Amino acid sequence: MAKTLNLRVHKRNYSENSNINEEILINQKDVPDVAIGDVVEIYHPEDEESRLLLQVASLSDEFQPKGTVSIAQNIASTFQLRAYKDVIVNKVDPKSVALDLVEMLFKDQYFSRSDFWRLRNGIINSCVYLNKKIEHAEMRPQVMEMWSKGERVMCGTITEDTRIVYRSSTAVVQIFIQMSSEMWDFDILGEDLYFEKALNGFLTDLFAKWKEQNCLHDVTIVLFSRTFYKAQSLDDFPEYMRDCIVCDYKGRYYQDFYRIVVQNERYDDWTSTMMLLRKLCNSYKEKILNYHKQRGQKVPTAYNSTAAQGNFLETLNMSLNLFEGYYIDRNFDRTGKVAVVITPGAGVFEVDRELANITKQRTIDCGVGSDLVCMGEQPLHAAPLFKFHNKHAKTSLEVGDDYNIPHWMNHSFYISKSQIKARLQGSFIPRIKPPPEFYEDQRRPSERKLIARPQNNQTEDEDSRNFPFVDYDEYDAQIWKLPTPNSTRFGSLKSPYHSRRQPQTLAEAKQIKKPRKRNVSDDYPSVMVEKGERRGSPAINIPSLARSSSTEDLSSSVGCYPIIKKVPSRESNDSFEAEESFFLRRIVGSAESPVGHSRKHIHQAKSRRALINPFAPSRMQFKMTSNRRRWVHAFPTDPQGAAVQTHHFHIYNKRDSSTLDSKLSRDSLKMSQLSMDIKKQPSFIGQDEKMYSEPSSLKCTASGLVSEEKFYVGSVDSCKSISPTSSVQNLERLFQGSSLGSVNNSNVFDLGVQGGKVTKSKAKENRSYLWGPTGEQEWSPDMTTGQDWFPAYGYQNDSCLVKPILTADIHSQNFCAGISVDWKSLTMPASLPITTDYFPDKRSLENDYTLSQYTLIPEDVNNEYYSSPPVSEDEKFYRRKPLSVTELFRELISQRLAQGFQIITKKKSAKQSLDMSVGSSPQLLLTSSLIRARPRSGPQDEIYLSIGLIFHKLTLSGQTIQVTQYRPRHEQRQMNHLYRYRFQVPDSLSYDISTSQFKNEKLENYNWNYLDQYICTRGEGDYGLLDHLKYWQARFFLLPCNNPATRKIIEGNDRIFPRCDIYQMRSKLELQQLISGFVRFLETLNKIRRTAQTRRPKQHSGENTASTPTSDQQTSPSSQKEVVTLSTSMPSSKLIEAMRDPQTGLPMIPKQTGLPESCFISEEAVDWCIQNIQEVKDISSGITLMQRLQDEHFICHATGNPYHKFIHGFYLYNIVSPKDKPKADAYGPNYNYLFQNEWCEVSILPVERERTEVPLFATDESPCQMSELWVNKMTNDWRTLSGIDSGAQGWGQQLATLTHKYVHVDVDSNNKSDRPEWASAKYHAYYSPNAAFEIQLQWMVATGPILGDLVTTWGRKAQACGFHLLPVPGDPFALPSAPDSDPLRGPIFIPLDIASLAQGGKAIFHDLDPDAKSKKLLHFQDEIIKRYGFMPINVCVSQTHQHYLTDEQQQYVHCTGGMFILIESGQIVTPKERKTTSSRFGKKSAGELRKDYIARQNSSSSAAEVLTQNKIGFLWSWNFMSSKRWRSPNTGDESFQDKMLADFRQFCSNENHRLTEFWNDFKVSSL
Repeated sequence: MAKTLNLRVHKRNYSENSNINEEILINQKDVPDVAIGDVVEIYHPEDEESRLLLQVASLSDEFQPKGTVSIAQNIASTFQLRAYKDVIVNKVDPKSVALDLVEMLFKDQYFSRSDFWRLRNGIINSCVYLNKKIEHAEMRPQVMEMWSKGERVMCGTITEDTRIVYRSSTAVVQIFIQMSSEMWDFDILGEDLYFEKALNGFLTDLFAKWKEQNCLHDVTIVLFSRTFYKAQSLDDFPEYMRDCIVCDYKGRYYQDFYRIVVQNERYDDWTSTMMLLRKLCNSYKEKILNYHKQRGQKVPTAYNSTAAQGNFLETLNMSLNLFEGYYIDRNFDRTGKVAVVITPGAGVFEVDRELANITKQRTIDCGVGSDLVCMGEQPLHAAPLFKFHNKHAKTSLEVGDDYNIPHWMNHSFYISKSQIKARLQGSFIPRIKPPPEFYEDQRRPSERKLIARPQNNQTEDEDSRNFPFVDYDEYDAQIWKLPTPNSTRFGSLKSPYHSRRQPQTLAEAKQIKKPRKRNVSDDYPSVMVEKGERRGSPAINIPSLARSSSTEDLSSSVGCYPIIKKVPSRESNDSFEAEESFFLRRIVGSAESPVGHSRKHIHQAKSRRALINPFAPSRMQFKMTSNRRRWVHAFPTDPQGAAVQTHHFHIYNKRDSSTLDSKLSRDSLKMSQLSMDIKKQPSFIGQDEKMYSEPSSLKCTASGLVSEEKFYVGSVDSCKSISPTSSVQNLERLFQGSSLGSVNNSNVFDLGVQGGKVTKSKAKENRSYLWGPTGEQEWSPDMTTGQDWFPAYGYQNDSCLVKPILTADIHSQNFCAGISVDWKSLTMPASLPITTDYFPDKRSLENDYTLSQYTLIPEDVNNEYYSSPPVSEDEKFYRRKPLSVTELFRELISQRLAQGFQIITKKKSAKQSLDMSVGSSPQLLLTSSLIRARPRSGPQDEIYLSIGLIFHKLTLSGQTIQVTQYRPRHEQRQMNHLYRYRFQVPDSLSYDISTSQFKNEKLENYNWNYLDQYICTRGEGDYGLLDHLKYWQARFFLLPCNNPATRKIIEGNDRIFPRCDIYQMRSKLELQQLISGFVRFLETLNKIRRTAQTRRPKQHSGENTASTPTSDQQTSPSSQKEVVTLSTSMPSSKLIEAMRDPQTGLPMIPKQTGLPESCFISEEAVDWCIQNIQEVKDISSGITLMQRLQDEHFICHATGNPYHKFIHGFYLYNIVSPKDKPKADAYGPNYNYLFQNEWCEVSILPVERERTEVPLFATDESPCQMSELWVNKMTNDWRTLSGIDSGAQGWGQQLATLTHKYVHVDVDSNNKSDRPEWASAKYHAYYSPNAAFEIQLQWMVATGPILGDLVTTWGRKAQACGFHLLPVPGDPFALPSAPDSDPLRGPIFIPLDIASLAQGGKAIFHDLDPDAKSKKLLHFQDEIIKRYGFMPINVCVSQTHQHYLTDEQQQYVHCTGGMFILIESGQIVTPKERKTTSSRFGKKSAGELRKDYIARQNSSSSAAEVLTQNKIGFLWSWNFMSSKRWRSPNTGDESFQDKMLADFRQFCSNENHRLTEFWNDFKVSSL
C-alpha cells in the first residue's frame, strides 16, 4: 500500500555502529507491511517516471522520525529526488521489477570466472541501481547498465534468471593495425588516407573514450602486413632471405612483417604514442619494401598485399597464443582480454580453410573478444566475410567461391567526421569503390573507340566465335538447384540441362539462347528444417535439410531455398519417426563443413551442399550449436526477446515511402501482404508450441523509433516485411492448399526471414541466423553499424536499444562518431558470460556422445580425518577441516567455470527428460541402479555445464557427488599450423625471424578426475598441482632497494647523458642489514607476530662483542658478568640458561598456534652466539656450537625431528624443556611431518668476506663462488640436513628441489571469502643478499582480489624491511617460438665488442684452452653487468668442486626490477657440429635455441656466416609485469630504463673506449 512520507537524505558511513550505513532509513510504524528484505519504490507524486527501488535492510524506530524516510545522499542526487519534499513509498513485488541483464564494471582487480559466479550468487535477490557499488569477498564491481523487458532501466532486482555481464576498464588490449596497400589510398571522399583515418580518426577517438571512462588498459600496438615478391621460384631470392620466404597456394612468394610499437604499456596520456605511430606509419611502407635490399644483391620486387590477401587470421592467432596463457604470469590488477584489428578494407578476407577452423575454435574456447574495425565503406553484403582459398582451382572443375561468415567476431565500420559532414549535407556516398578501370575509362575518353564492342557479329574474330561457351546463367541455376528425392548422390541423371545438346561456341549459344531475366522474386527466402540422420546428430554433424517433392525442379539463387510445409506430428517433439519420410540433404553449417560443388562429369562429382550467399545470409537458418550460444548471454534483448548488438541497426528512409509502392512490382506487393499473413500460419515444426504474438501491421514500430526523416528499427521489426527482396513465389507455394489462419491461432511459428517477433518455441530456440554473434539478429543490406549522427529532432525514442542521438558539436575535440563503432566493447570489454542455454537433445546424447561417470564421496576420501579428528589447536592448525559435500559441490562448479565452462540454464522439464535418457542408457544401467540404491538423504542438486562439444553434469545426492561427462564420440581433430614471420620489438634494431605454432586445444584431454580429487583433499596428500591442470601462477622477486646509484641516474641532468655503470658492491655491514631485514620479512610471510621487546637490535660487526656490552647488558651488571664468562667449554646446560635469560638471552618467538614454546630463529641464535660467546667469532663456529646443543638434545627443530641438523637461516628451533628432555633423548621417527607444508624456512648463505678482497682472475672459481653465491650440494643440501623422509611427505615436498621448496599459503586468514581457500608458494630454499629471492604463488582455489590484497600486504611489509617486492615473468627470456610464450615478444641481443680488446692481433685469453677461456670470459661479463646494478636471480649450485652454471643461473635482474640480462657465452659452433647436434636429438636445449635466435638477428649476411659468427654478448629483456602500480622512486620509470639500455649499448660497443678502459683497469687489479 502506497504511503506518502517526507524525504530526508543522509550521508552513509556516518557511524560504524549505526544504521546510517544503510541506503534507506524508514520507521517501521509508517510502513507496517514492510519487512526486512522487501523492495520499496520511492518517487515524487509529480514525477512518476523517475522511480527509485531500494531494498530495506533494517527497520528501527529510534533513528528515523515518524512520517519521514531517509535515503543516502548520493542515491538521491542520482535519481533527482529532492529533500524535504513528499515522496510516495510503495512496496513492490520483486518479480515485477526483475532485471533481465545487468552490466557490472570493475577496475584494478583480477576476477576469475569462478569469482564471477560466486559474486552473482552473493547478490541474487538484492536490489541494485545505477552506479551502485557492490562488495562481496573483496570483489568491488559497480553497476553500469541494466535492462528489463527490452528497455534500459535505472534500477531493479536481481533474480536467478538475471544475466550478469562483467566488463573491465583494466583489460589486456592488443591493437593490430593492418598496413595493407589500401592504407595509402584516399578514402571514399578523397580527403584522408586510410591510415590517417585510422590514426587521426579512430585511434584518437578510442583513446579519448578511454580517458573519459578512466580506463587504464594494458595495451600492445602492432603494425602488420604481408609483402609479396615478384618471383617465379625460391632461387630468385638471395640466400639470406630464404629462411622466411613462404609460397602460398597460388604460387606467390611472401613474407609477413610485424612491428610492435608499444608493448604492455599503461598510459594515461597516449599523445606521445600517437606521435610515434604517425612517424612509423609514414615510413613503414618504404622500409618494409626495401628491407632486404643490399648492395650487390638482386632482390625481387616487393609490393604490399591488399587487405583481403593479408595475414589477418595469423595475426589473431598470435594474440591467441598469448591469451591462452592467461593463467601464467597472472597479474592482480587486470581482467579481460580483447584483440582489436584495424583494417582499411571492408571486412573481406581470403583465408585458408583449416586456419580459419583453428582460429574459430581457439577464439570460442578461449573466450576472447575479437573486434574488427573497418576503415573502408560498409559493403552491400554481410561482413565480416571469409573467402576460402580454392587450392584445387587448376585441377578441378569446381566453379565459384566458397564463403563463410564468422559469427565469432564483432565488427564495426568507422565513420569519420568528413563522412558525417557529407551525410548531414545530403550528399550521396557510395558504399562501394568503383574499380580502377572505371577511372581509366574516364581519364581516356579518346581511347573508348579502341575498346568499343563491334556492332555486328561479322566483324568478330573467328577465334572469338569458336571460343568454348559456358552458359553461366544456366550453370548457376543448376549448381544451386536442390537435389530431388530421386536423385543420386552425384546429382540427377535426368536433368534437362544434361539431356539436351549443349552449345559449344559463342555463336551457337547466341542462336539458341535468349538472355536470362533476373527478377527480384528469383530469391527464395526459406527456413532450414534440419533433420538428424539415423546415426548422426546435428549437434556435431552437418545439419540436413528436409524437403518436399513439390520443389523437385525448382532452382534458386545463391544459398536460398523454398519454404516447405509439414503437417505437425502428433508424436512428441523428441520423436523422429514422422521426419524420416522427408528427403535428407546436408547443408552448410559453418567453416568446418566440407566443400563439394556440383561437377559437369558424373564420375568426378562429389556430394553437393549449399554455399553461403553473402548478400542474403538471413535466408539461411542453421541448427543451433553450443559455439553459437557461447556469447549470447552477453547481449541485451529487445522487447521480443531476441539478443541483439546495440550498434547494429536497420534503416529505412521514410521520405521515400510515398514512392515505394510505384517501385514495387505487382508480385512484390502481393508478397508483402503474404509476408504479413505468414505469421498467422500454424507451425510446421511441432505442436503445442506457443509464442507471444501481437497483431502486425506496416505501421507497427514496436522495436523501433520513428522520426520525420528516418525510420530506425532494431534487429526484429515488423516493418521489415515491406522489403522488396523477399519472394512472393515461395510464399504462395507455402500457402498452397491451406487457408490463412487468424492472429489468435496458438500454433504460430516465426520464419525468421521476415524479421518478425522471436518465438519461444523449441524450433526457434534450436535455430539461428548465419550472421552475427547472437544468431538472433537478422542481417539485411539496410543494416549499418551506426546511424546516431543523424539530426536529433522530431522523434520519439520508443526503444532503449537505440542509444540517444549524439548532440556534441562535430567540430569539438571530444567528438566521437557515436556508436558507429562498438565503443563499449572497445572501451570496457566484456568477459565471457558464465551462463549459456544450449544442450543437445536426447537423440544426440545417445548417438553422438560417449558417457563416463565417477563418484566422489568426501567422507570416504577424507576418512582419516573423520576417524581421528584433531583435538588441540595445534592439530587443527596442521590438519585443516576438509570441505563439506556442499562446499565441494560448489567448488567443482567453480573450477569448471574457471577453465572456460558455462552453466547451462535449462527448464526443469528438460532436466527430467534427460535424467530418463541417461538412466536408460546401456552404459549406465548398472551405475544408475547403484546410485538409486543409496539412500537419498541430505542436500540434492544438479547442474549442467558445457564448453564446446563437451558437457558435464554434476549431481549432488546426499553425501555423494556424481560427475557425468559427455564427450563427442568422434574426437575433434588436432589441427596444427606452423607459421614463419618477421617481427621487430621496441628497442630492437631489426626484424627478426621467428616461428610459431597455432593449434586447437584438445579440451577432452583435461584430467577432471584428478582435479576433483585435488579439491576434495584440499591439495594435500597425493594430489598436488600439476602443469596439465593449468593452475594460476604469479612470480615475484624480493630485491634490495634504496640504491644511491639509481637515484643519481634518475636525478641526472638530461643534457649531460649520465653514465649508468656507477653501481658499487654493497659493504659487509649493508649485506648483514639485508639479512636482518630478510628475516623480518619471512616473519611476515609466516604470520609470526613479534613485538619490539622480542626482537632486539643486533650488532653487525664480524668480531666477538662479549667485551663490549650493549645498553641492555649495562643495565644489569650480574647479567653482564654472566655473559662475559660464557664460553664453549661450559656445560651445555649453562649455555641454555644464558639463552633463556629474559634480558640478555636469545630473542624468542611468542607462543602461537602451530609452534612449540621457547621457539627461536636459527639466524638470530648464531648471531647471539657471535655476540656473547668468546670462542665464537664467525658463523661457521656458531653453527658448530648450536649443532652440539642439538646433538645433546638441548635444542630441537620445531618439527621434533631429531635427525634435523642445525641450518643457518630462517629455520625454527625450540629449547627442549627439562621435563621433555628424557623424551628427547629417546626420540623416534614420530615427528610432525606436516610442519614443512605450513612454515616457510630458508637457509641463508653466510657473508664472510668483503667483496674487495676477491681478485678477478686469481682463481679458477666461478663468479658465484667468488661472490659467495654458491651452494655445495655435497655438504649444504637442505634436504639432507633436514632429515626429511620424502616418502612420508606431501606432494609439495616430493616436488622440492635443491634450490626450491613449497609451502601452503593461508590466503584468507581474515575469513573474507564465502568458501575455504588455499594456495601454495614455490620459493628459494637459499637466500643470499647478493641475489634475488623468488616467491611464486600457485593456486586453483583462491579469490583474485583477496589474493591480490595479500600480495599488496607483502609488498608493504617488504618496504619496511628494506626491500621491494615486484612481479616478474615466469621466463623473462622466453623465445617467441616457445610453445607457451608470446610470439611477438623476444629478448634483445646486445653484442659485446670483444674484438676491440685484442692487442697485437691476438684476442683476449688467446693462450687458454676453450673451457678456461669460456670461464674467464664469463667472469668478465659478470663484472660488467654488476657495474650496471644487476644481480643473479638465484644462488648457484656446485657439484663437488666442479662448478658450472645452468641456463637459469646465467640470468640476472636489475636491482630496480625493471630489466633482466642473460649472459650468452660465445662458443663458436660450426655448421657441421650444429647439424649433428640438432639431428641426433629431437629437441634442442634452451641454450641452443637461444644461439639460433641470436644468429637469426641481423641476418643480413649469408647463412653460413651467420652460423659461424662469434656471438658474444647479452640478452636484454624488460619486466613487462611491473606496472605503474608497483613503481616507486626505487624502481625508476620508463625514462630511467631507456637510459640504462642506451648506455649499456654504448658501453658494449666500446663507444668512447669505455670497454677498453674497463678491461685495462681489471687487468691491472688482477696483477
